[in-house]
Amino acid sequence: MSNINDFVSAVKRSNGLAKANKYEIDIIAPANHPGGTNNRHLNLLCNAITMPGHNLQQQTQRLATEPAREMVQSRSFAGNITASFYLDQSLELKSWFDKWLELAINPATHKARYYDDYIGEMNIYQLGGKGRTYGIKCEEVYPATITPIEYSYDSTDTIALLSIEFAYRRWREIDDTESGTAFKTRLPNIVERLPGNGVLDANAIANGLGYSSVSSLKKYLKGQV
Repeated sequence: MSNINDFVSAVKRSNGLAKANKYEIDIIAPANHPGGTNNRHLNLLCNAITMPGHNLQQQTQRLATEPAREMVQSRSFAGNITASFYLDQSLELKSWFDKWLELAINPATHKARYYDDYIGEMNIYQLGGKGRTYGIKCEEVYPATITPIEYSYDSTDTIALLSIEFAYRRWREIDDTESGTAFKTRLPNIVERLPGNGVLDANAIANGLGYSSVSSLKKYLKGQV
């Protein structure tokens, strides 16, 4: 019973368990995308998506006859991000991703373009009862594979889906899930210019602490002893 109570307490502290159907995405295409950098329907039409993982790359090291150690050499981000989307009748969503893919390869000459011309960003959020609870920002994202669309006369009541694999370089945890900022906000340095040579006298220090003079400050301090 104690294990069950501990489990219930842990769930309550975290405001419940994460649900796989509670998620949100935000995909930002490169600035030169002819269809616009952001498709506002993507989040609503996203049927499924995988939040990427990461792993440590290891190398075996052995000293003499000692048992070997697996030493960490570097960090890597595993695989692509797989997502599927519901398709509208005019296939505008597919056309939007096709235009993004063509930013990487010239459709006429089949030559690759510059890397910075076709990379974007993607934010993936876990949702809870009060909105976003966790999020990651994937950097240098682009659609690497747009899979074929399957049609069939037997699929009378089935909505067509478009599956896409997104390549990315790395991801970072989002600290501010409301604004989507992946880095903690730092307050600007505040510099206060002091009169004269920049050194405060005793009365100025007392005034800064809320006392009229040094004597009143000393009187207060003596009363605290």
